[in-house]
This record gives sequence, structure tokens and C-alpha cells, in this order.
Amino acid sequence: MLIKLYSPDNEIELALIKSLLEGSDIPYYVQNDHFGSMYIGPQIRLFNRKMVMVPPAYEEGAKEVLADFLRNQEAGAETPAEPEQKTSIRDKFRMFMEVLLFFWVVPGKRWTGKKKRSDSESVGDE
Repeated sequence: MLIKLYSPDNEIELALIKSLLEGSDIPYYVQNDHFGSMYIGPQIRLFNRKMVMVPPAYEEGAKEVLADFLRNQEAGAETPAEPEQKTSIRDKFRMFMEVLLFFWVVPGKRWTGKKKRSDSESVGDE
């Protein structure tokens, strides 16, 4: 039986945790590791949310490694962030034109319910 250790917020955090556990020779398993990457959007537990799990014998060591990682991550978050850049009018216009001109890229119903007849069907009718 494996013990749930942590559910990372993104792929980068998961990669860092995996490398720290491997570097400490702690075996781990990531629930939904590859399958969860296939579904973008909201993270739903037991569907696409990833969970790092470890064997009970390695739980304490894994918690220490994880606590150190999270402590360093919080310390890095305290550094002042760069000022947010505003979108220029030129970029806003470009995005508007892309939506206006390329609206057809969005998939939707193309046929109004009429079934198109293939060439083989029309030959038999004549």
C-alpha cells in the first residue's frame, strides 16, 4: 500500500519533486502520471489530478525532502515579481482580427441534418 504524499500544481513542480525523490533514492509512484497529461482544463481528483505516492517505509524521508522543497519554493515566491506588462493596442487589434477572420477554425455543426449522397448511391438510382 502506498501513502499519498503530495499533489503538485503543475508539470514543472511534479518534475522537480520526482527528481528530488530520485536523488534521495526514495521510490515513488505518480498516480495519473501520463494519463493526467492528456486532459487539459480543471484538475479533477481521480480523473486527471496527479498524486505522488511513496511506500510507508520511505514516508518520513519523503516528507522531509518535500518540506524542504516547499520551504524553498515559498522563499522564492517572496522575491518581487516583475511589473505586469499591459497588452498594447496593436496586439489587441491583432487578436480581434484573428477572432473576426478565423472564426471558422472553431469546430461546430457543419451540416444541417441532410445526409450527403455518395457517388456510389447516386449511380444505383439511375
